[in-house]
Amino acid sequence: MVYRKGFDLINTYPTEFSEEIVSVRYSGHTENFSFPFPEKKVEHIIINLCPTEPWALPHWAILKDNTTNFLHRLEKVRSEYFPDSQFRIVVDCGEDDLINDLIRYGKEKEWLHTYSMEPAYPYDAPVLVLKNVLGLEISFDEDPIKHGILLLDPQSVTGIYEHYILKKENEVRLIPISGTGLHENRILKVRPGTPVETVLKKYIKTDIKYRVFFDGLLNGIEVEDLTQAIDWPVKNIVVMEEKDYKIPFPYIKTNELHFTTSLRGELRHCVYCNYCDDICPVNLEPALYWHCHSRGEKQKARIYALDKCIECGLCSYICPSKLELLQVIKECKSVN
Repeated sequence: MVYRKGFDLINTYPTEFSEEIVSVRYSGHTENFSFPFPEKKVEHIIINLCPTEPWALPHWAILKDNTTNFLHRLEKVRSEYFPDSQFRIVVDCGEDDLINDLIRYGKEKEWLHTYSMEPAYPYDAPVLVLKNVLGLEISFDEDPIKHGILLLDPQSVTGIYEHYILKKENEVRLIPISGTGLHENRILKVRPGTPVETVLKKYIKTDIKYRVFFDGLLNGIEVEDLTQAIDWPVKNIVVMEEKDYKIPFPYIKTNELHFTTSLRGELRHCVYCNYCDDICPVNLEPALYWHCHSRGEKQKARIYALDKCIECGLCSYICPSKLELLQVIKECKSVN
């Protein structure tokens, strides 16, 4: 198997969500929507409707089969808060109907532009979106607003419209839940402030060990305390069954890439396969950082363009030795 700069996670791990969107009941304290409007003038606003991860919220849940209604709301938001900004909507190049809807609506709108791309992970990461859409190169930890660019979450468009323009209370965020630890994948209406255990209790398998993650498996955050409340930035929840079996010789079974919490055998040394080089979307050689780290020379890793890393996690995912390359990179970055 050959990997070339990014990975098609969506087709490799097809994930279907029930079309019925269900509300999660919770009577405790919750948080209302708020949006931090930037003080700096915004010249460009980018809205991503092209998720590259199978556990991400699909665009149909946001658009609700009515692209025009979403665009009307977007136009109201622009008129009220960003009248001088150019808007660019990023979509999957295979979504012909959506692309046609956007083009038709934008024919007489000089401020609205459509950009299509392949939904390969992690090309919806801010660094890569800005480079591909605007031709601007920024560093991983650089705030795009410094350049007059705002990356606007599609749900924030609805939130701004309802909360600030219509003056309605907006207490709900759409959260997709998926993974092998659930009976079914669902999209839920969740009030931020709701504990994770309340969100998952109807859907999680009770006869297994499992692990819970916010915002995906590759670069998300593991949730160890399920009483933790969900806040507005949380985009999705993934629940994986904890399997402790080992797969013999996984490094010769690269055509059997299944997400699991198992290490698939003991950790091994780097086998110089170059998979991490081939898959890196920003043309780095992650194995070099592991060698620097293993020799106790973390600071030396910066010689090899360490700061360009966008921490997508693909190198850890693809490594047949299951080296924690992303963790190694983060540790090397932390050294001054």
